[in-house]
Amino acid sequence: MSDTRQFFDGIFNNAKVNAILVMDQNGHIKSVNDAFTSAYGYKTEDLLDQHFRILFTEKDQLIRKPEIELNITQREGSSTDENYLVHKNGTPIWVTGESVLVKTPESPCVVKIIHNIHAQKQLERYLLHTSELLEGLFESVQQSGLVILDAQMKVVKTNERFKQMFGITEPVAAGTKLRQVSHPFWNEKEIHDDLRNAIVNSTPIQKVYVVDNGNQTFRRLHIASKAIVGDDGSDKQILLMVKEE
Repeated sequence: MSDTRQFFDGIFNNAKVNAILVMDQNGHIKSVNDAFTSAYGYKTEDLLDQHFRILFTEKDQLIRKPEIELNITQREGSSTDENYLVHKNGTPIWVTGESVLVKTPESPCVVKIIHNIHAQKQLERYLLHTSELLEGLFESVQQSGLVILDAQMKVVKTNERFKQMFGITEPVAAGTKLRQVSHPFWNEKEIHDDLRNAIVNSTPIQKVYVVDNGNQTFRRLHIASKAIVGDDGSDKQILLMVKEE
């Protein structure tokens, strides 16, 4: 057990990108790591023993979003979310995260890992409101691979990061079928079924996939989708945002 605690402490204290907060099972904050402080301004003493609902916007508090999230975590062992987190200075920041119920001999707790996706969200909003692509803006997203597909799952556009993530050396031509992208992941049934569901039923993808690197190693990719619809309601496309965990 001490080895496990030491392992967790190492992740908690040394993480630079993964903001982590620890709560009791009722949602009262017990500690946050340096990555959380760096990203959102709060130190542990600012939040100690306060309910994590104070990190949500008033709108999300009114619809009891934090309580619903906590209830799912307690019932199912984990939950995911995508919403605003209010910075200490009052600025709402789009984040996505996972809350995990951890049972220990002392007392259960909830560990919440949070990722800042504000830049990606701004890009989504731009695409949704204008249905146009600015080359510089699309390429400026460097942490996530981006690919836009049409309703037939043909490539409309990718950014450079997408090519890097999947070892693609040549440009992916517009009109290329997704199955023809030179990485076996894009031939797998799971991602195609999820994409078809997103296109046909407008069910967004928000999922982690385990990808075989082909050398007896694996990696986890978080993929989220967003529908892009033309101003007249036609020409539906899907934006995929791919991020390594």
